[in-house]
Amino acid sequence: MKNVLKTFVATAVAAVMIHNADAQSAAVNLSQNNAPGSAIFTTGEQKDKNALSDIHPRAVKDFQRSFKSITDEQWSRLNDGYIASFTEDSVQTRVGYNRKGNRQYTLRYYDEKKLPGEVWNIVKSTYYAYTILTIAEVDLNDQPVYIIYMQDKTHLKTIGVYDGEIKEVNNYTRG
Repeated sequence: MKNVLKTFVATAVAAVMIHNADAQSAAVNLSQNNAPGSAIFTTGEQKDKNALSDIHPRAVKDFQRSFKSITDEQWSRLNDGYIASFTEDSVQTRVGYNRKGNRQYTLRYYDEKKLPGEVWNIVKSTYYAYTILTIAEVDLNDQPVYIIYMQDKTHLKTIGVYDGEIKEVNNYTRG
């Protein structure tokens, strides 16, 4: 029961974060020149040396310690915290921090080729006729939950995999 609950929580987090981050990033991009206090900061060679001063130092330190090879992340300041976004090796990653700079989640998006073998086996043993469209891996407290979006000729499904257990979250009929 705990695993089912965690899968549902992760699914909700993934759905909210996907919507929230996309909507707020779009809003930030649109309002960047108009609204003081809204900004996206890009690090790397072009960065303004003072840009990261607007991000909580604890978040920056955690990010730099956890993602040492990343130098071109984008930081978004949101009402309730910060998001660092980057893409590495075809994996899109968002790392969410609260206002105090504490990491809340890591969200990764990737295709079937990047799915760990044991998770792929669990999914394909049950849904062998389905094509995996994309995966959202939600990491809450270093325990990954895999949200897998897939389809066959007549259905779209969302399933969650946590700790070796699989749970169907959504099932839609195509047409």
